[in-house]
Amino acid sequence: MNRIVKATIWILVLGGLGYGAYWQLGKNKSTLQENAKASQERNTVIPVVTGKAELATMSGEFNVVGNFAPYKKVAVMSETAGKILTLNFDNGSTVQAGATLATIDNDLIRIQLETAKTNLAKGENDLSRLQRLLGEGGVTQQQIDDAKLGIENLKQQIKGAEKQISMSYVKAPISGVITGKMVEKGSLIAPSMQLAMITNISKLKMQVYLTEEQVITVKKGQRISMKADLFPDRNFEGTVTFIDVNADASRRYLVEIEINNLGDSLKAGMTGTVYFKGGATRQVLSVPREAIVGSLQDAKVYVVENGKAALKPVVTGSVFNNRVQVKEGLSEGDEIVVSGQINLEDGKDINIAEN
Repeated sequence: MNRIVKATIWILVLGGLGYGAYWQLGKNKSTLQENAKASQERNTVIPVVTGKAELATMSGEFNVVGNFAPYKKVAVMSETAGKILTLNFDNGSTVQAGATLATIDNDLIRIQLETAKTNLAKGENDLSRLQRLLGEGGVTQQQIDDAKLGIENLKQQIKGAEKQISMSYVKAPISGVITGKMVEKGSLIAPSMQLAMITNISKLKMQVYLTEEQVITVKKGQRISMKADLFPDRNFEGTVTFIDVNADASRRYLVEIEINNLGDSLKAGMTGTVYFKGGATRQVLSVPREAIVGSLQDAKVYVVENGKAALKPVVTGSVFNNRVQVKEGLSEGDEIVVSGQINLEDGKDINIAEN
């Protein structure tokens, strides 16, 4: 009897604890749902900071970041197939244009050349005898013509063999430094196979991309100053050698400025800033740089319309003084979002905060 009473008590206690836990979990779930709902209600209106699309003075002087490219860079290619017998370069080797970099086995071609030369000498002797006999009526003109044709064929074979032998000597196409070595002595190579690269950095080409407003202020032969990011205290000067006549996909024009690289202190791939001068100062419609959503090539801006944020595409131009020129898509005085875009969506309600 006592065991039954004790068991009943334990069942009632455990049941009470289970009900209490279930009730507390339900209460916690209800609280979480209410908090989430309140959070969603608060997030329907996004606080933002706004500014204006307005006219600004764009100076004729502008700076553009670019990259230093090698003056020349050419792949060393094989023109024939065979085994490399000698290899006269390594990574970092300095070579001169025309120097022999590698020799490819050409014994078979040399044998063919000697055979062709021997046959040529015999053919020329035979032709001489036939020509003497022609006057005596012992041979026909057709035999003479065939002999001459055979001699011409042998001469062409000799030229071909000599060309193949010359192709077995791999020459440096330009002067420079060997990089990207891909073969070793004894390697078997095929025609058009790359053996290495030669890079010439005795001069460098600073490559920058300019907008249409910028590129029309630059002339070929113009002297330009620049700085390398790695050497901020040094000034470099170069000459504009190339201005592209076709814009790329981002509506920018490639301009190359050639500079002497004394001591090879600069390396290809380094970055720097180019300082252009001489353009006209003018007023342009602009917005703060931070108002741009996405890249300058595919720029968009949030415009404030009736308490909502409307995402609009714009066509951008030059960047100056932390502002971006706007060619199309906005009008002077348009109110735009300059901070808080990370949480925005097109058509979202906004709350304009104090600047």
